[in-house]
Amino acid sequence: MKSLTLIPGQLSLSQLRDVYSHPVNITLDSGAFAAIDESVACVNAILAEGRTAYGINTGFGLLAQTRISTEDLENLQRSLVLSHAAGVGEPLDDDLARLIMVLKINSLSRGFSGIRLSVIQALDWPGECRRDAVDPGQRLRRRFRRPRATGAYVVDPARRR
Repeated sequence: MKSLTLIPGQLSLSQLRDVYSHPVNITLDSGAFAAIDESVACVNAILAEGRTAYGINTGFGLLAQTRISTEDLENLQRSLVLSHAAGVGEPLDDDLARLIMVLKINSLSRGFSGIRLSVIQALDWPGECRRDAVDPGQRLRRRFRRPRATGAYVVDPARRR
């Protein structure tokens, strides 16, 4: 199996073609950790100072001006992830799922989103990326008791709870 050390923001077209064409073991360059930690610290500072920041402690869309209480923030974030966890059509093939995961990990690892490293690590990394990464099937249907939807679960760390 090929290996790739992912340096966030520096993926080449050649590397993406390799990821699409072959199973690959991904490691995250240690240089990414500082940017991720700094971004998390920024979110934590906003919360500690009691400031209001869109998407961190507010609602979304029409509720963008509505502040969410600290006690409800975890539920807000989980609900946001679940609200986007839907899809239609056939499950993605393994090659495309692998490519999507590398792109998602690359994007999140740049340190612009406030996402914790543990959340990035909870994703289905390409070495593990299989069709069931995007088609959770029975496991998810049992867990959430809702109709099967395919496609968007590729980036749904909430399903691991």
